[in-house]
Amino acid sequence: MAILETETQGQVLVARFNHANSLNPMSPELENAIRSICRETDDNPAIRALVLTGGNDRSFCAGGDFNEVAQLSGRASVERHIDRLIDFYCTILKVTKPTVAAVGGYAVGLGFQVALSCDWRVGSPETKLLMWEVKHGIACTIGGYMLESFVGRAAMSDIIYGCEAVPVSWAANHKLLHEVVDSGHVVETAIARAQLLSEFPEITLRRTKETINQRFIAGLQKVALQAKEAHVAGFASRAAQQHFKSVLGQSH
Repeated sequence: MAILETETQGQVLVARFNHANSLNPMSPELENAIRSICRETDDNPAIRALVLTGGNDRSFCAGGDFNEVAQLSGRASVERHIDRLIDFYCTILKVTKPTVAAVGGYAVGLGFQVALSCDWRVGSPETKLLMWEVKHGIACTIGGYMLESFVGRAAMSDIIYGCEAVPVSWAANHKLLHEVVDSGHVVETAIARAQLLSEFPEITLRRTKETINQRFIAGLQKVALQAKEAHVAGFASRAAQQHFKSVLGQSH
């Protein structure tokens, strides 16, 4: 079973996350497949837009893979993890063609950040956008930077310290979700939006994306150092490991 299922609809490449777990945790295998599909989108002139989704009946991405993150120990492994995350988000941000996230179900932590790395987001009344890392012993430095860039400091603080799902109506008003449709039509709506964006003049859209995302990428790269220090301290405290031990123990 492929970890990422792809199909083309017109000039739109649709990539569906297909983790064995229907919540679609972001495993290294899935991450690498998304990286590859981003490169394919840019390299293939027949593709004019990309849709990332977990599908209509599965979650978009319920965060990082606990089994992987639970193994982090020591500065070197934590720093490699942060460098990889920053590079992953930048890979999506650097796609020169329109990217649309079809966000069904949960988009938690890393999954929320993947959605924020796309140009346009479609959700449903059942979409759950969450940044709840802090209460689970994980620093939320990267997510905090992203959210502050999108909605400002006060709203960012409410999301990362409140640790509750963002109300869908609020998310729509503040463009964390650009469109909210019935849960059975999230993917189709995202494809329609991608098709519309694919018809824009290529050079002007690409140059606009490059200019806007360059500033965002620079900010992510700047916050990486602080993120490393925060995560090293967090993992040294063992708070995150205790949470992972509890969650993984309940899953067996």
